[in-house]
Formats: sequence, structure tokens, C-alpha cells
Amino acid sequence: MNFFKLFPEVDYDLNRDGSLMKMVNIFRSIRPYQNAIDDPSLYTYYNIKNGERPDIISQQLYGTTEFYWTFFVINDFLHDGYKVWPLSQEKIVDYIAEEYAGFVITTRIAFDANDVVKDNHTLVGKFQLGETIRGATSGAEGTLFKKDIDMNQLVVRSTNNIPYIGDVPADNDLFETIKGLTTEDEVISYRVYKYETAPHHYFIKDADGIEREYTNRSFIDTTESTPENDLSFVSNRQYVYDLNEKRSKIRVINPKHIGRFVEAFENLLNE
Repeated sequence: MNFFKLFPEVDYDLNRDGSLMKMVNIFRSIRPYQNAIDDPSLYTYYNIKNGERPDIISQQLYGTTEFYWTFFVINDFLHDGYKVWPLSQEKIVDYIAEEYAGFVITTRIAFDANDVVKDNHTLVGKFQLGETIRGATSGAEGTLFKKDIDMNQLVVRSTNNIPYIGDVPADNDLFETIKGLTTEDEVISYRVYKYETAPHHYFIKDADGIEREYTNRSFIDTTESTPENDLSFVSNRQYVYDLNEKRSKIRVINPKHIGRFVEAFENLLNE
């Protein structure tokens, strides 16, 4: 297809193994063209199998690898490019192990019946990224690399391999003072999780079974009037798996319309 020559090429690690491939950079023209796509009969859906690449799917659907770029045109989430293409089951394990290395220390903000803070263990204005966070009782130390104020989470990578109190399920009712060695800020820990199993967000199911998501601790913690909120949470690991599964179902151009679609796209580029 000659119109591919209108696009620049970029180096891309398609297999996420460090081997760079020359790929056609079609992304600069995706968004304008998206507004012109309004015919539902143009599409069908395809469930990406474990480890399938765009070029392989293009070959299966259209008899050529050249139409892989159409998937990135007609799926909104793929406008971010290959980095959001669904991971294989093998690579998603490696991704989680690397992306979610470390652990999470949570604190608890308690409110009275009038929603006034009783015991303030908020992280607002406390700690700084890069400082060492030490457990006063356990002696555990780690480097703070992320702070989520809404979820009241300190995300830490261990430096001395000693677990903070609460780092195993049996200890989840225990706590300790957490201190920053640079700022000397302190809070009391509430729960400690491995980063991959820590809450990504909380939710409550309503009477219709619909999940209402909560990502702010002011809605999560207990009050005297509601001593136990019936909250569940989705872990970071489960969130990644769910998102990867969602992304595995993509819209594709119906093979009988692929020629018309490509022609229209070529005409747009030449305008």
C-alpha cells in the first residue's frame, strides 16, 4: 500500500523484549479520522488470544499484515499506541512483578458522628518522596517512592528486608509508628500490603449489584455512626488483569469493508 510511505517510521519494542522494530507511525492522524467513523456496520469484534500481535491478527483477518494499523485507528484506548496493547499471560506476570515491586503502608483516618476528624493520620503535608521510612517497632526501612493522599497509602521499596508490622495477614490487626528519617514526620500504620495486592480502589455493591467505586479515604474509614462500612477492594494485581482482559476485546474493520475503509483513510491523508 503506497500510502504507508506518507507516515514516518519509528523504532518500537513490539514484543517488549528489547528488540526494536521499524513500525509505521500512524498515530498523528488517528484522532482527526476518529470523528469521521460513524457506521456501526463497518465493525465487528475480535478477542485477542494470548500473545497475539497486531500483524498476526491482520494476517488472519485480511490475508496481509499491512492492515494492523486499523486497530489503532478505530479503538479509542489504542490511541496511546503499542504500550496499551494487551499483554500475554507470561508478560503480564513480569509486568506486575516489576511495576508493583515493594509494599504499601496504609493509615486510618477516624471520624466522629459529625464527620469531624478524631485521630488524624492523613498524609497531607507529610513525608517526601525519596526519604527513608522506618517502622519504630519493627525496625523495617524502605525508600518512599509514591504517596497516595486520597487512599492514604505510602508506597515503599524495602532497603533492609525487615517486614513492617502488618506485612503478613496474621498481623493485620497490629500497627506501629511510621517515621520519615528526613522530615521526621510520623503516622500510625493501619494495614501493610505487598504493593501488588494492595487496594487499587474500594467499592460497595448496591441493591442492584452495581459496584460504586471509592478512592477517597474520607468515604472509606469508619465513623461512630457507621462503625463498619461494608467495603471491598480491587487489588492492583486484579486491576491490571481486569484491564488487560478488557483491552483484549477490540473492534476491527469487517473484512468485507476493509478496502473501502483503507481507501477513505488514504483520501483523508491526501487532502
